[in-house]
Amino acid sequence: MKALGINFMQHRVIDIITAVVGAQFGDEGKGKIVDFLSENYDYVVRFNGGTNAGHTVVVNNEKFKFHLLPAGSLRVDHVILGNGMVIDPRSLLEEIEAIRKINRDLRITVSKKAHVVTDLHRLLDKAEEEKRGSMRIGTTFQGIGPAYEDKYARTGIRIEDLLNRQLIKEKLNIIIELKHDLIPDIDSSKLNELASSLLNMGKEIKEYMGDTESVLEDAYEQKRSILFEGANGTLLDIDYGMYPYVTSSNTMAGFLSCGSGFSFRKVENVIGVIKAYMSKVGGGPFPTEINGPEADRIRELGHEYGTTTGRPRRIGWLDIPLLKYSILLNDIDHLAITNVDTLGEMNEIKVCHDHEMIPNNANGKNNNNPDSGYKSFESWGKLEDVDKREILKEGFDAFPEELKIYLRYIENMTGRDIAIVSFGNNREYTVRKYDDLKI
Repeated sequence: MKALGINFMQHRVIDIITAVVGAQFGDEGKGKIVDFLSENYDYVVRFNGGTNAGHTVVVNNEKFKFHLLPAGSLRVDHVILGNGMVIDPRSLLEEIEAIRKINRDLRITVSKKAHVVTDLHRLLDKAEEEKRGSMRIGTTFQGIGPAYEDKYARTGIRIEDLLNRQLIKEKLNIIIELKHDLIPDIDSSKLNELASSLLNMGKEIKEYMGDTESVLEDAYEQKRSILFEGANGTLLDIDYGMYPYVTSSNTMAGFLSCGSGFSFRKVENVIGVIKAYMSKVGGGPFPTEINGPEADRIRELGHEYGTTTGRPRRIGWLDIPLLKYSILLNDIDHLAITNVDTLGEMNEIKVCHDHEMIPNNANGKNNNNPDSGYKSFESWGKLEDVDKREILKEGFDAFPEELKIYLRYIENMTGRDIAIVSFGNNREYTVRKYDDLKI
């Protein structure tokens, strides 16, 4: 554990409640920000999504990828997977096995009310995407959408059901009957095999099952610090994103109440994570999307390939109107910005401050005219190791003046301060603007 620079604390002295959410299309770097902040927290809670979300954390050049467990799992005492999630039990067990090698004393509570993603849901995900034709969303084929469909159709399998073989079979039968046209080749032998597999995984997960709402209330009463970790991004929210090119859950900070059983009224801070530019996986409008050599360079410098799928991400300039929309929806208090080192290597940097895109209208047009609604900034160049060490020592004052101008512009345009800046893959390349800020 020492080799990773991981320092576990028996009790944190700061009793704070914070939510961290993505303020763009996902892939903003929430994992790194959550991992960075988690040093001061006792609990980290994931409240939505499933394995379609991927959070990457780099410690001493060693990479850790999380799909279900919160990214704060490396440093906290206790993590919670809330009822708002849809959980692939096989993937969960694999992640638990991996994290135990690093944080062997980590306590894990999985909501008994969370829903289960099965192999059936993966098959349905592919079949449904094929049926959409030109309206394809660009899903990760992880079965997330179909699992949420079953949840709201009241036919879904919940985590607590994994201990009851007969109930598993009955629910699988219902799913097959209702969606037989999509998966006509499923027979009873496959059903029995799947039921047995789910039951066996349920027995392994049993020790982690709990009423997470009670666990969180007890933690709050004991004045423990709690960090909520959102998955995906605000612009992918099922209600307020660019429908239908969205994910299958509510991604905004307020949903943590529904997704965990903990009241949003008790949350003290909401941190919105943004990338210094923008990226997107999947179809749908992307107002500031760029293509060609500029996009290719950012993609390679920023390693912009999906954590879950490995697909190359679409690239665009920072979009102020959509960022202000996310701030509105999440009631964001502070911003955290990532990948400023990547953007700094571009010869010219742009920010879009005006366009006519209606966020919840999938028929909106991209703002591809670089002379319309954009402001240009001078490059601050590559941040060498010596620059990074100076920044870690001196903080914001050590940033290149061009970068400070860029950051101040975002703050002025949004009315929110940038409290955290990330400028490299590793955990340590992150600084706070205010040492005394309670986050």
